[in-house]
Amino acid sequence: MDLGLKGKRVIVTGGTRGIGAAIVSAFLAEGARVAFCARSASEVAASQAAHKAAGHDTIAAAVDVSDAAAYTGWLSECLEALGGADIFVPNVSGGAGPGEAGWKSVFEVDMMAMVRGADLILPHMAKAGGGAIVAISSIAALEALGGAGPYGAMKAALTSYASQLGADAARYGVRVNTVSPGPIHVEDGYWGMVRRERPELYKGAVARQPFGRLGTTEEVAACVVFLASPAASWVTRANLVVDGGFSQRVQF
Repeated sequence: MDLGLKGKRVIVTGGTRGIGAAIVSAFLAEGARVAFCARSASEVAASQAAHKAAGHDTIAAAVDVSDAAAYTGWLSECLEALGGADIFVPNVSGGAGPGEAGWKSVFEVDMMAMVRGADLILPHMAKAGGGAIVAISSIAALEALGGAGPYGAMKAALTSYASQLGADAARYGVRVNTVSPGPIHVEDGYWGMVRRERPELYKGAVARQPFGRLGTTEEVAACVVFLASPAASWVTRANLVVDGGFSQRVQF
């Protein structure tokens, strides 16, 4: 299927590791022009060099999205360099840190990076006649996983906000959707750590998966790219669960 993404201008946050890195690679493979950020300057440089070696030019910078001024400044630079934006993927997460600091982190990174990014980018999409925003949420927004804490609560808020934004943005030809992954194996991420340090917990998660394995970052990225593409032109305000059947509820 030709997704119609060649030459599309894409901005991705958290694009050097895990799901974000797979999203960047998937868009580049479709011929899109991609700008991405991450906190680590060395990881940004390494990722950009790897894409360059594969024949792709990217726009990349080390940015802490919780720093409102630095983040919006970077977004403005991306919009100028790309000549606008067709697709925005707020992917980076503040995780699930302990205490009040954990709540503040996930609010600034997961929620406000989406809000600030949408506020800045949406007018450019509207001026261009349309676009797509795909926010990365989680099945933790939809069911109780791991106890009460900031991560699931903020992902639920993010999913709700994206749906409401989608209702407002439709008049400008902009679609807004979320993707909610289940357990996804990333070797240097959370589930890679669990497999090394808490193997029984990892085995339990695998046992709960109907397919007998955890998902891959590429499987999530493929869904993100599809939702962002013209091939999904009649899909908005949707929350696409990408968990290989991990969730037990009936999804309707």
